Amino acid sequence: MKRKLVLKRLSASDLTLFEYHYRNTAGAKQKAINLDAAVFVQSLYPGLAETISYARNRIPLNLSIYGPGGAGLHNLQRKILKQQKNWRLNGELIYGPPDEIERYNILSKGDYAILEFSGDTEPYAASLYLIARALPEDAKICQVLEDKYANTFSNRKGMEAISANEFMQIFSGIGLSENHPLLDIIDQDTLEDAAVGGFEGFRKLKKRRQTRGVSQEEFDKAKRSAELVGRLGEEILNVWFEMEKQANRIKDYQWTSGENAIAPYDFELVDNGGLIRTIDAKSTAGDFKNPIHISIGELYEMSDGKVPYDLYRLYMVTETSARLRIATGLKETAVELMKYFTELPDGITVDNISVSPKVLNFEQEIQIDFSDIYDNDND
Repeated sequence: MKRKLVLKRLSASDLTLFEYHYRNTAGAKQKAINLDAAVFVQSLYPGLAETISYARNRIPLNLSIYGPGGAGLHNLQRKILKQQKNWRLNGELIYGPPDEIERYNILSKGDYAILEFSGDTEPYAASLYLIARALPEDAKICQVLEDKYANTFSNRKGMEAISANEFMQIFSGIGLSENHPLLDIIDQDTLEDAAVGGFEGFRKLKKRRQTRGVSQEEFDKAKRSAELVGRLGEEILNVWFEMEKQANRIKDYQWTSGENAIAPYDFELVDNGGLIRTIDAKSTAGDFKNPIHISIGELYEMSDGKVPYDLYRLYMVTETSARLRIATGLKETAVELMKYFTELPDGITVDNISVSPKVLNFEQEIQIDFSDIYDNDND
């Protein structure tokens, strides 16, 4: 699913949400970070203005603050307020944690914050990553952001919606330290892999988060995200199969898991030669190289099923598009893998395995894009 990420250049009035800056800024009255309506409402939450009334002009928010520098989680309860035409991240003044009382003092006008909001129709939580140019570990990040986005901001505009892929491209090449909180943005795929039981994701997170771990909220969010992307991938594939059928490139198909959630595959397809094939859709919002998770039930079906079993890898999945690569006829591979599980001691079973896509023989990429169709539907 599309992540709701924004880059915010902090103004002097934004900084007065923090106690130190409020006490040390002449004439300070505001205790809030301004959220540009053109970004926060029109881009991220287009229906929000209609759901907020005079009687309900505030949205409770679980706020997780990271940074500046390598500072870990500081969790607070705050709210988003609509005040006339203005939207603000508001609440009581934010003090530094008891063991880091001066944590936010280093921030200054022109520093940056990255906000990621959670919630489909309205936010219920947000992660706030603070970046201070005065800190050595943040200075190079500020410089990269200045180089790329300086022309985006002005005295009237201080916030910009940015895609997750763009953030990943920016930050993956600047050599962040292993414990830097911004790795959360880059390594969202790693967190989701761990949330669905992937050992590789668990191993990477354990190494990178030795001091701060993973909160239950982060873990649950990543798990929900993986489940939603999985469902979305199936929905996209269902529409694509229907178009393939109408174009006479396949004879027929059925969305099996749509009717039976425990089926060991997602679709049954009949090709133009009358051959039936079973298909499992494996979806990720991230890159093709992300691990693929296969249950033992699916592996049994691959090895013992009476018809060919194909794996459809959907990646870079959005609400209206995906990239697709197909690995066909996995029976031989599954038979070889099943041999490793027959020698386990009595009472010991394996529930699922993680597979690197590079070990399977995938065909060339197919690009699926339904954005024009949905745009026409909304006209």
